[in-house]
Amino acid sequence: MFVAGAIREVYKTLGVAVVLVVLVIFLFLGSVRATLIPAVTVPVSLLATFGVLLLLGFSINILTLLALVLAIGLVVDDAIVVLENVHRRMAQFGETRLVAAYQGTRQVGFAVVATSVVLIAVFVPIAFLPGAVGRLFSEFALTMAAAVGFSTLVALTLSPMMASKVLPRDYRSGRLATAIDHAFGSLRRGGIRRDPGGGA
Repeated sequence: MFVAGAIREVYKTLGVAVVLVVLVIFLFLGSVRATLIPAVTVPVSLLATFGVLLLLGFSINILTLLALVLAIGLVVDDAIVVLENVHRRMAQFGETRLVAAYQGTRQVGFAVVATSVVLIAVFVPIAFLPGAVGRLFSEFALTMAAAVGFSTLVALTLSPMMASKVLPRDYRSGRLATAIDHAFGSLRRGGIRRDPGGGA
């Protein structure tokens, strides 16, 4: 009964995490159509991860569900990076959605892959720990690694395709994202004015 109740609570947490991630993405992007692109990454990556769990013979337990809950915040990162670069190319260079999606994804592709490889390299060694710790956390580690790997694949394939079709031609970032960009721009310009030569 305790395990069943705990798993039900993790399912609830999983649903809440998905809703909160989508709301935060919408808050920063300020467009429902733009939010759709990284939001689609979550169910696609998680469903693909369930396929890996089936292939490896893992069960749906507290550790694998915990890994999925933690992975929700990670799987959207790559798609957001791709989306923002596509938007930047549309805004700065006046490129069409298709050209911006192609060129923007090529531009950040290496960085996206490198980031995901680093994350996978952090989690996978946990599966090879000896003793009870290795047996306990191997499912957690491999579930996280699979989710991150699939999110990279989705970010470099499905996300640019959706950006070329779904992203509004006159897309503008949300007010919060614009305010943050303004703040960082002011800091950058202030630092350049105070120290143009790099000295004290």
